[in-house]
Amino acid sequence: MKKIRENTIRVIEKCKEKNIKVAAVTKVFAGDFKIIENIINCGIDILADSRLLNLKKFNTFSVEKMLIRIPMKSEIENVVKYTNISLVSELETIKEINEYANNYNKVYDIILMIDIGDLREGVYFENYDELYFYVKEILKMKNINLRGLGTNFSCFGGVIPTEDKFNTLINIKYKLEKDFNIEIKEISGGSSGTLSLFEKINIPKEINQLRCGASIALGIGLNDMPFDYLHQDTCEFVTEFVEIKNKTFKGVTKKIGICVINIPELKKEYLVPLDKKVKIIDINDDYIVLDITNSENRLNLNDPVKFNLSYGGLLFMMNSPYIKKHYIE
Repeated sequence: MKKIRENTIRVIEKCKEKNIKVAAVTKVFAGDFKIIENIINCGIDILADSRLLNLKKFNTFSVEKMLIRIPMKSEIENVVKYTNISLVSELETIKEINEYANNYNKVYDIILMIDIGDLREGVYFENYDELYFYVKEILKMKNINLRGLGTNFSCFGGVIPTEDKFNTLINIKYKLEKDFNIEIKEISGGSSGTLSLFEKINIPKEINQLRCGASIALGIGLNDMPFDYLHQDTCEFVTEFVEIKNKTFKGVTKKIGICVINIPELKKEYLVPLDKKVKIIDINDDYIVLDITNSENRLNLNDPVKFNLSYGGLLFMMNSPYIKKHYIE
């Protein structure tokens, strides 16, 4: 817990140097109340999640809640009820939000998403006429506040943030402000991947919000590269050896350790053995099979086996009902 808190504080401080506010993306923690409480206590003002059920859990926290995916029509009433901000890209969806916001006597904030080429959600950046029409209609809605513009990077299309990409978004902001005589207060300029580029490219001053999850949870950013000022060892998966034997395969004798997993569909890339000389041979629904031949540690039956987790691994584990969670200060 201490390392997650320190990551949160350092991400906030790093972003504050560039006048950027942090929306803490919490989906990797699967709505874990204790972890989220620790993150909020570090000074986070916005909790961001793609799971509406998680955001509903956070209803008792007096911070803003952001849905970081497009709402489905069937859930819009609960989106308005349990969140303050959504990323949106369809006018019909915005109209639905406006109707429910009116019913709840609430002004609801939206971040209108612009696709800069990554093929994630958003109006395509070259289609300014479409954007113009959207904003024109949005400004007629009494219960919608166009809080800002946003974009995604390093997702479907693998588009990496660059100064030119940011300037494309900023130029759209200024053009819309001029055409409608309005102020667009926020530009949500991506995720922890953008944080990775703070020392490599010029982040324009107009980029004033980032949606950071991987950096807080695991101290990683663009392409899962670690930050040297953040902790990567925030979470471990621990199981134990149930068998250790010498076995011969294709004429080669190796020392093989088997430990229990009992989680369907766990992938090899989700786990990294803490012992660097231990290699994962295979994983099935019940066991992790390890090559422990070259380990310099004395490994015995029933000894604990520890693994670091990738982002996908942590998400998988936190959502699994088969995993017992232990909180360590």
